[in-house]
Amino acid sequence: MNNLNQNLDIKNTLQTTVFITPQMKQSLAILQMPIVELEQELSNILEENPVLEAVEDDGSDDLYDFDNNESNNLSEDIEDTQDKDKNLDNLVEKVTGDDWEEYIGYEKLDDISYKSTNDENSFDIEQVIGAKESLYEHLMYQLNINIIDKEERLIGEYIIGNLSEDGYFRIDIKDACSELSVEESLFEKVLDIIKTFTPSGIASSSLQECVIVQIKDMNCDAVYVDLAEELLAGYSAELAAFKYDDILKGMSIERDTFDYLLQLIKKTDPRPGLNFSGSDTKFITPDVFIVPNEESFDIIVNEKGIPNIRLNNYYIKMLQGSNLDSEAKTYIKDKVKNAVWVIESLQKRQKAIYKVVKSIVGFQGEFLQYGISMLKPLKLKDIAESTGLHESTVSRVTSGKYAMTKHGLIELKSFFSKSLESQDGDMSIGVIKQKIKELIDEEDKEVCLSDQRIVELMEEKGIKIARRTVAKYRDEMNIPTMSQRRRLRR
Repeated sequence: MNNLNQNLDIKNTLQTTVFITPQMKQSLAILQMPIVELEQELSNILEENPVLEAVEDDGSDDLYDFDNNESNNLSEDIEDTQDKDKNLDNLVEKVTGDDWEEYIGYEKLDDISYKSTNDENSFDIEQVIGAKESLYEHLMYQLNINIIDKEERLIGEYIIGNLSEDGYFRIDIKDACSELSVEESLFEKVLDIIKTFTPSGIASSSLQECVIVQIKDMNCDAVYVDLAEELLAGYSAELAAFKYDDILKGMSIERDTFDYLLQLIKKTDPRPGLNFSGSDTKFITPDVFIVPNEESFDIIVNEKGIPNIRLNNYYIKMLQGSNLDSEAKTYIKDKVKNAVWVIESLQKRQKAIYKVVKSIVGFQGEFLQYGISMLKPLKLKDIAESTGLHESTVSRVTSGKYAMTKHGLIELKSFFSKSLESQDGDMSIGVIKQKIKELIDEEDKEVCLSDQRIVELMEEKGIKIARRTVAKYRDEMNIPTMSQRRRLRR
């Protein structure tokens, strides 16, 4: 016992702990929800909280807006929400107290409200749902973004409205032009635009065209597109009968080249429109529209189906009466607090989506205008610094949400691209792939480039990349190996 040393120390430790309340969890969930989930969530909230009520939009702007209220702070992080929870208690006391009229500044008790951004007069937005007309609605989204001219839009509506269930346009163009009293050149111009819409292969006139369009969209070597066209045009009967030897002999190609062509064809969908039919089909509804204008882009937050909501003045009047017992008052005050929190959460979501997407457009405007080759490296941190929001907030805003653009539906996460180091600074993976494809497209047809030679050529351009990375990107772009390309071109 004498050899036993006992050290008893008493230490004071100051530690900050963040407790996430149910209301905070609800606020974070609302921020992260895509439009379809939010619509259902609000329906549940309105059923559970009698203090909140949905109201019809009468076109007026007298709904109370928290923009001018000190409790609304878009850049607020989770760490600050405990103080906000106390502020909200004070807000509820003011709203339900004797001086509510002086505090709110309106004559109505129900002026604390949320007004959605849905304005059907400013932009034609139809919600995408899993119904039989979903293909039409899906294509109309893209038509409204890509075509502004009234006459061209009428032609586009005619084409989309006359697609077969499997997505083909089989009406004679001359007959269509006669019916619409338009020039064939204008009609074909609009038809060509619609053929660039998703799903790939839509509005094709034949199976061959549908398949070839999809193969082109795979960004494979042009020589394989030509071979696929030759195969489908001249050997469809042999292909259906599995007479592969006859095809190899007739096209003078080797088996591995033929196998690669079959692989490409099998990846295509011969009936792209059928993916949008059937009652069990679910489609993505855009959370935001990025619409080109003369100078840049308009950003429209989609809140189709989100109702305008406000506090029900009946319950606030009850709180000001003297007939309620303490238990009933506590219950109603809790519901008022939750209602105000929901309204603030909706406004925070609305503003955050707009703010984040606006910042993304600022970084990726060239990509939105010209396509994947102009995609720049972008991180959540870049958007956080640009908007003043926390990275976690940016992550929640972009998680599971989609933007409708001139290039079709794009997940917001897709705007964030990893990069490789180059002499000109970081370069996005999409641009790296494009440069690899350009090298292969321009290679000597007699001496094809190996993956190692591509590495060397990329280094000459100031881009550091490993050979296995070149092979990976080449495979992702459906580009054959050096030996396959060499045999194909003999």
